[in-house]
Amino acid sequence: MTRPALFLAAAILSAPMAAQAEPTFCTARINARDVPLAYDTAEPGLRDHFSRREIFFTSWGRDTCPSYVVLRSLTPDLTDEERGPFCLRHDKASDSIIGYDLGRRDAYGRCEMPARTVCQRVNQTTNAAIAITGAAARGAVNGARALPDGSGAVILSGSQGYISGVLSSIGGAAAAMASSPAIVAGAAVSVVAVGGAVYACRE
Repeated sequence: MTRPALFLAAAILSAPMAAQAEPTFCTARINARDVPLAYDTAEPGLRDHFSRREIFFTSWGRDTCPSYVVLRSLTPDLTDEERGPFCLRHDKASDSIIGYDLGRRDAYGRCEMPARTVCQRVNQTTNAAIAITGAAARGAVNGARALPDGSGAVILSGSQGYISGVLSSIGGAAAAMASSPAIVAGAAVSVVAVGGAVYACRE
């Protein structure tokens, strides 16, 4: 190794490591339990995720996590854009978040209208989501709607029998979900294909 190269290597090794931002810890009230979470306050665009009202609301009390942190913890496989259709379902009796639902968010990230359903992920591969979005794009599914919010979500809504029939008609991985407990157990069901995953929202 040449002398200039030795000096360069020594300089690199002796240079201090770039300081990493320390996470900010907070507490979220989920299913009547205090759950510790963490987030990066230096994240670009952080303030775009919550309102001034929420900043004030989370600055005191035990429930100190911004709503976007809570929603991220419940939907770890989605990007913030893909989370667009979802809001946090709040239970007044326990004063806690009990899941997430479809709908507009209020200033605290909660469902603006009283939530009637609760959503859960129902598949572990992207095949079903691709099949549903592809069928919707071809116009092969009646009643499918793509949300114009940049999330890329396709939503099918209707009775349990209708949704099971539609999924069966699509075939493949989508058909395999037609008998999923998350779909069969609900009288009214919405199926959301977004971000390579499928979610069932049922009453």
